Amino acid sequence: MQINTNRLGEMLLEAGLIDQFQLESALSMQRNLGGQIGKALVKLGYLPEETILEFLETQVKYSRVSLQELEVSEQLMALLSAERMLELAVIPIELRKTGHEKILRVAMTDPTNLKLIDDLQFATGCKIIPVLAVEDEICQAIKNNVPKEMPKPPEPAEDEVKKSIVEHGMVDLADISPHDPRLDRLLDLLKEKGVLSVLDIERVKFN
Repeated sequence: MQINTNRLGEMLLEAGLIDQFQLESALSMQRNLGGQIGKALVKLGYLPEETILEFLETQVKYSRVSLQELEVSEQLMALLSAERMLELAVIPIELRKTGHEKILRVAMTDPTNLKLIDDLQFATGCKIIPVLAVEDEICQAIKNNVPKEMPKPPEPAEDEVKKSIVEHGMVDLADISPHDPRLDRLLDLLKEKGVLSVLDIERVKFN
């Protein structure tokens, strides 16, 4: 099935907000640089983003949301990577289950982009309901809601590492004479692991 990814451009042209030359220029930029047609029109200076959003809002099936104080659960943020959301300028904002169907509301700048919606449905396994939002708000909401990494436990001090290895090792240093070959093998191992320095080894052997 062929999906018309430039429906927004055609709608703006039909509404008289852009002319054919502007549409062709935006399509050319989109082909060369990627992205969405609305963003190309904004970059070329043909239409401000607000005008495009207001136009789409007049279309009965598209509602507009503010994302300035949006809090998204980690479950929703896990549906797509943050990098992918930033690339597509989309963010999931609500998930509902109706029977066996999962319905996901996704904020985006161009709800007429059927290919994008189709890709999101495939990636998330949910039926996508698009809603309108400003791109800057989408990007900021993504950054605000990316799950924070768990803090890493502090690295044990070098003395604690040495103590742990000696305590949990197979050899008791107190029972080994300086000439025991097991001592040499153990010290070599500790040196390779970076636990003991050459000076430490000299102290173990000769003190």
